[in-house]
This record gives sequence, C-alpha cells and structure tokens, in this order.
Amino acid sequence: MKYLELTVGAALVYNFVLTRFLGICPFLGVSKRISTALGMSGAVIFVMTVASFCTSLIYNYLLKFSWNGKVIDLTFLQVLIFILVIAALVQVIEIVM
Repeated sequence: MKYLELTVGAALVYNFVLTRFLGICPFLGVSKRISTALGMSGAVIFVMTVASFCTSLIYNYLLKFSWNGKVIDLTFLQVLIFILVIAALVQVIEIVM
C-alpha cells in the first residue's frame, strides 16, 4: 500500500513537469500564432493580477468580519467565491477581446 501511495504521489502530486504543463495549458491552446499567444498571455496575467487583488479584498472584508462585536466567519465559501471571481473576470476579458 505504501508503494502505491508513493507512486501516485510521485506521478500526480509532486510531478514538477505536470504542474508546469497544466499551468501553461491556456497559453498552449492558442500558440500557433505569436499575436494570439501574446494576447492570451496578457489576458492571463491581467486576470491573475486582478483576481488576486479582488479575492484578497473579498476574503479580508466579506468572508471574515465582525458584526456588533461578534466575529462572523464565512471562510468555508472561500473556494466558491474565488472560482466565481475568476470566472467573471474571464468573461469580462472575453467580451472585451
């Protein structure tokens, strides 16, 4: 059982090449021409920058706040909110482009 865990971990979790490849999938999808590749890389950089800023604000001010001295913790919604922010930004970029 330990060897199976080690093999799966090495192949999927700790695989440096696989994680780098998954990170550049959007770039590889449009990289036949340099203009489309540059446009996609610019869009990815913009979305990641704005999404990081927006999700940081949402996490700090909407998911963890205090109301009348009582701390309200909505951090269990963190992943859902982050996915929604990134999806919304991608749609905005798609409309603009």
